[in-house]
Amino acid sequence: MKQTAVEWLVESLTELGVDLLSHNLEIQQAKAMEKEQHQQTAAHFFPTSLKKEDFEQYYTETYEK
Repeated sequence: MKQTAVEWLVESLTELGVDLLSHNLEIQQAKAMEKEQHQQTAAHFFPTSLKKEDFEQYYTETYEK
């Protein structure tokens, strides 16, 4: 499984001892924004062949398992 930039940042801050519990909403929003950026980039490079279902499957298999 690959790690997104947001996940890397959360992990790094946690290792430094930063308490992120009070920032859970912001972290979830950042993850959603990052996923949307991935989808927009994929749609830009594969405008006719990329289906939303295909992207969702790819993203889930790559980043969420």
